[in-house]
Amino acid sequence: MRRVAQVAILAVALMVPAFGSMSASAAVPATTAPSCGKLTGTISTTFSVSRCTPASRKYKSASAKSSSLATGKGTLTWSRSKKTTKVTISISQSGTSCAVGSTEYKVKGSVTGGTATFTKRRQAVSADVCVSATGDLSLVPKTRMAL
Repeated sequence: MRRVAQVAILAVALMVPAFGSMSASAAVPATTAPSCGKLTGTISTTFSVSRCTPASRKYKSASAKSSSLATGKGTLTWSRSKKTTKVTISISQSGTSCAVGSTEYKVKGSVTGGTATFTKRRQAVSADVCVSATGDLSLVPKTRMAL
């Protein structure tokens, strides 16, 4: 169960780096590190990240198979653009900020590539993730996923 939780958490961390600022007509490299405020999904199926800033029409949310990150590497696909963000991450159990019955994990890593125009290679990825007893994923309350 712990390995599955780690996989799902990795998947979540992958999505955040691809967000950046964007003009109405074209993608522009991010000048401010992006962050996302919502993580949903389960450790056994898929997960997605959303509510990301700076806002972008092409990079509103991303998703991935939770199991694809079990090796510490994974690829997220952005919903509108179908572009990808590749990441390498590590996961460790940490903290007690989640609801009773859930376990908190710290995700740390970096972007390693992909086709998303807002993704920067070597950009840091981090998140504090809660995994419920039933395997549901969420961010620790009042936190955001950052890069």
